[in-house]
Amino acid sequence: MMDRQLLLVIVLVALALLYLGRRTLRTWRGQGAGCGGCKCSSTAKTPNTAETLIPSEQVRLRRR
Repeated sequence: MMDRQLLLVIVLVALALLYLGRRTLRTWRGQGAGCGGCKCSSTAKTPNTAETLIPSEQVRLRRR
């Protein structure tokens, strides 16, 4: 019984290490999914911070 559990743990740890290694290599090579993976982040428009902030006229303290 113990041998099967040990074998299962070894296989799971090996799979986890392979997964982490694959993700690390893809990140270093720039082939990963998500931000920067398809190089669309360089063409994406960055939001203007002046448009995203609340104007000072609209900011009020709420009295209880």
